[in-house]
Amino acid sequence: MLTLRNYQQQCLDQLRDYLALLGRLGAGTAFYQQTGRVYHAVPHLPGLPYVCLRVPTVGGKTLMACHTLAIMAKEYLQQERIVCLWLVPSNTIREQTLKALRDRNHPYRQAIDSQFSGNINVMDLAEALYIQRCVLENETTIIVSTLAALRVEDTEGRKIYESAGALQHHFSDLSQVLEVKLERNAVGVLPYSLANVLRLWEPVVIMDEAHNARTKLSFETLERFNPSGIIEFTATPQLDNDPEHGKFASNVLTQVSAAQLKAEEMIKLPIRLHTRSGWLEILSDTIQEQRNLEEIARAEQIETGEYIRPLVLLQAQPHHQEKENITAEVVRKTLHEDFKIPAEQIAVATGVTREIDGVNLFDFNCPIRYIITQQALKEGWDCAFAYIFCSVADIGSTRDAEQLLGRVLRLPQAKTKKHPELNRAYAMICSQRAVETLGKLGEALIENGFEAIEAKRFVTYEQPPLPNLDGLPLFSQTFVSEQLPEAPDLSKLTDDLRCRIQYDTNEEKLTVMGSLTLVERIELERCFLSSEARIAIRNLNPSSQKQGTAASYGDNRLRVPALCIRINGELELCDDSHFLDAQWNLAACNPTLTEDEFPSEVNAGAEAELDISDVGKIEMRFVQQVRKQLVLLREESGWTASGLVNWLDRQIYHPDITRIQTTVFIRRVIDQLLDVRLVTVQQLAADKIRLSNALAALIDRHRQVMRKESFQRLLFGPKTEEIETSAAIPFLITPDRYAPNRYYDGGVKFQHHAFPVIGEMNGEELACAQYLDQLPQIKRWVRNLDRQGDASFWLPTTTDKFYPDFVAELVDGRWLVVEYKGEHLWSNDDSKEKRNIGELWADRSGGQCLFVMPKGRHLIEIDQALNRK
Repeated sequence: MLTLRNYQQQCLDQLRDYLALLGRLGAGTAFYQQTGRVYHAVPHLPGLPYVCLRVPTVGGKTLMACHTLAIMAKEYLQQERIVCLWLVPSNTIREQTLKALRDRNHPYRQAIDSQFSGNINVMDLAEALYIQRCVLENETTIIVSTLAALRVEDTEGRKIYESAGALQHHFSDLSQVLEVKLERNAVGVLPYSLANVLRLWEPVVIMDEAHNARTKLSFETLERFNPSGIIEFTATPQLDNDPEHGKFASNVLTQVSAAQLKAEEMIKLPIRLHTRSGWLEILSDTIQEQRNLEEIARAEQIETGEYIRPLVLLQAQPHHQEKENITAEVVRKTLHEDFKIPAEQIAVATGVTREIDGVNLFDFNCPIRYIITQQALKEGWDCAFAYIFCSVADIGSTRDAEQLLGRVLRLPQAKTKKHPELNRAYAMICSQRAVETLGKLGEALIENGFEAIEAKRFVTYEQPPLPNLDGLPLFSQTFVSEQLPEAPDLSKLTDDLRCRIQYDTNEEKLTVMGSLTLVERIELERCFLSSEARIAIRNLNPSSQKQGTAASYGDNRLRVPALCIRINGELELCDDSHFLDAQWNLAACNPTLTEDEFPSEVNAGAEAELDISDVGKIEMRFVQQVRKQLVLLREESGWTASGLVNWLDRQIYHPDITRIQTTVFIRRVIDQLLDVRLVTVQQLAADKIRLSNALAALIDRHRQVMRKESFQRLLFGPKTEEIETSAAIPFLITPDRYAPNRYYDGGVKFQHHAFPVIGEMNGEELACAQYLDQLPQIKRWVRNLDRQGDASFWLPTTTDKFYPDFVAELVDGRWLVVEYKGEHLWSNDDSKEKRNIGELWADRSGGQCLFVMPKGRHLIEIDQALNRK
């Protein structure tokens, strides 16, 4: 099963936090509390939670959607099983999604199976017309469709709303509470339709990149299925909100930047743009680029074993009756006859000619290098071997460029390559207007989910090359020599290369005639046994190799000393593993669940006691009614106390606690509920998801008490001499790993930020950043990013990691860390803990580090710390 990347997990965690707030706050208030932005309610569906997770192209949206189902089930619906209506933008994507979700060996299906114990049923609309009631009661059911197919105007859509005898049994013995929820026809008759079945089960709707979904017609269609919630996954959400003109903004709960995808090895960046005024010239340059990349790919395979065959996606012009265009056939003929590209290496993929359908482009024996298309490849087409996007004419449509450019962004195996050329994508465009082309390329990237600032940052323009001067005396390289004590075994070389290599055993000197290609360099490295000699060969001919990404950063890297602990004389990074190992006994902890923690009754009127708006009350009532309706549809019987304890234990994640302890503790909780509240086991079983959530929270509260005691003992106890701040184990903050999910794009221009881009800041943080930027003691500073692992600076706390707002390197070589806190927050427990750990980090640095938490606008405290001796 695929492991989620950090940014994916962070997005899902934020979704989980939002859903956990719904029962208490409602969709709009919970959204505002989490994001600080206004929630745009869905027309026709008041109270419905409809949020968007914004993820750029190749960011793994579908995998995230698979994990979302279990989060919706547990955190929101509080059900063991759910019904999901999975909507996609086209029939092609529908077929691909169905195939993947039905395949038990596919990562998508594995992700869902792992959360629902394999009780999954995946079907299309036609199959859903015959769905059995027992399937919906006992399995998580996923119905995959396009949004268009659900509309009554569609032939298939009409069947959804028509009465069907095969579905009649779903409506027998329904309570009046459930029956009034169903649609009736014009004469008041209740149709036994699939639409009404779905209304009963209030499906979760997954909107997987469904373009044009946020329209009045789409909302009217979705309303007919009575959804419990809608989660939208897209690279390009609707951001404008103007209902009068048919624009309904997406509620973007969280977003991922292209920089995060690059930092987590998902995407090829930057994109190198190369332009020529003539199409034959750009075609020639493209062929040369492909050959260069293929040679580098062979070197990569020798070093790592990974096979890559770089592909070119060639955009030709469509046929035109009135002018002679550069069509797919013209390009094919030119490649084959003029540039001598073998015919088997060329394939055409247009609406008429489909030469790559059914072809495994990843196969080692596949000869294809060039794929010619006209507008866009088949929707859903994906091949990480695609490296070069070439257009033999000016980019006419941003939409076409967007789709083709998106095809060359995915990084093979989602893993950074040793050779930096294989970590980039290439755009070769025939154009006489380079600046305009650059703009169109930027627009295409924005359509793939990039921020505007990223579109500028990740496209590099390459000037047309100078004529090849290698053969001229001034530029010819006669030989390169290197002192090497170790004699190479030259018998391993090919004849052509061996005749250019000489080794003088007396002088212990290796001489290379001419320049080495990457493949030749690797062959020569293999002639030596020692790593020292191999490194010398690697550096022997620097002019033949392009500079790596990391080398170009030079001094831009920030090496920030970390808080460490010395164990048996060895330094280790101080993290929660050092105080999570403390012995504690959950079974001996207090098993009481209070009424606040687990209310005996959850009724839809309780929210009237809260000080919230009428809209908020509607939203909360919506959530409670959804949960009640689903409970009515599933009866719970045959449960015993022991069976419920075992079920609850399996639901709660507790890797740090033995099962013996958890089962004893859970049994004590259950027994107390039975004895004190006088409920039955069947009543608890009917509400077991809510009970498992309350139990998990209770166990976590006991865990936090233990952590706090252990944390205080370790860091502030009698053996504090083991704690030290050391540059020997630094946090390495580099430009390539500095990946904000949102960027600062305000009008203030900073002079001393370490990197070209800056993470998002609120107004108070911006004022603090301006203050830092003008201090003469500051050499450079960085807006520290939250939850970026070791790519950011952090300190341990009892509950989580603490990521201070700013990290600065001083002119005198010291380090300054600043955490801004408003006056109203400065004295709370969270701030006190962060202040204590920050001051400990500074105290144990031997005067090399400073920590300041200014109290509100009292930024003068930063000056005072800098001037304090």
